[in-house]
Amino acid sequence: MHIAAGAQVQRIPQATLPHQSRSFKSVRPKVLRHYRVSARAQSDQAGAASSAAVTARERESGEEALQRRLKESARVEERVIQIYTAKDFERELQEAGNQLIVLEVESTEVCQTGFEEVEHHWKEDKEEALMPCRKLKHVLQRTARDSPDVRFITLEADGEEGQAACDTLGIEVLPTIQFWKNRQRLWEHRGVTQLDQDLSEGVLYYGDQAGNGVKASDFVTELHSKAALDTFINKQADNVLTVIDVCLQNAAPCIHIFPAVLALAKNFTGFAHFARLIGDESDEAQHLLKELNVNEVPTFLFYRAGKPTGKHVGSSRADLIGQILQQQNAHGIRPPSSGGQGAQFRRPKIERRV
Repeated sequence: MHIAAGAQVQRIPQATLPHQSRSFKSVRPKVLRHYRVSARAQSDQAGAASSAAVTARERESGEEALQRRLKESARVEERVIQIYTAKDFERELQEAGNQLIVLEVESTEVCQTGFEEVEHHWKEDKEEALMPCRKLKHVLQRTARDSPDVRFITLEADGEEGQAACDTLGIEVLPTIQFWKNRQRLWEHRGVTQLDQDLSEGVLYYGDQAGNGVKASDFVTELHSKAALDTFINKQADNVLTVIDVCLQNAAPCIHIFPAVLALAKNFTGFAHFARLIGDESDEAQHLLKELNVNEVPTFLFYRAGKPTGKHVGSSRADLIGQILQQQNAHGIRPPSSGGQGAQFRRPKIERRV
């Protein structure tokens, strides 16, 4: 087994695997530091047309381009639902069913990093202090545009009702984004620092949205049972390395490494095949973790011809790539070139002449 030095991992408790997602109705209210906040700032024009319309854009007049951008911005804004109370959020939970919800909680007067024990908001230049949070509006709208299967909601922390909703949701830092599915809170990011990155990674990890209409599950197979795991392992060709990404729903290291897993799955076609097993999504998955002797996540299990060949623990992209290449190099299999298949790069045997 290879464990990457210094790589982020999350240890799984030995006794019982936790199911730490939280039901909306069971969340214990927390006291939010009450801020006097004003009305929410108006959004700027956002978004650009899809790449398919590039040729048409080149022929547009200035007025036509302006009207197109205004229409696009309006369509994107319709994808982000504005709510104001805990009752509004309860309604959205009911309507969403098993659809992924991304909840952004924001303020027009407060922009916290998420690190300081006591934030210093009132800098000499208040506009500069609030600018990082104001830019998030465009990030949220752009993500909503590219993720049609995800429900995006914004909660204003303004006034008593907004603050009461924050208390119910356990919001203590503004801004915060939370990911919900089936009435369970899966994960959250607090503060503006790296919020844009965690937003895109969370949508990819929980919502299967890889942008441009691409599904992550088209490249990384989702496994939900032992039978599915066995089938996936045994159906791969002998020259293809099978890589199983074992993770948990709320483990940040698993969320952060997943974009790299998806990129490798796309680029290593015919060289390595990837699947993902979320170990705390069901009782059967939890039993599988114990059977596979997985104690930390993310853990990557390697198989060839249906048999285990190794294990890598850690969230370093470079270390994961190195382990995959090392596994294949040991069998004389080189990685594919762009658009190529790994199988065709098997090193030929060299006959020595005497």
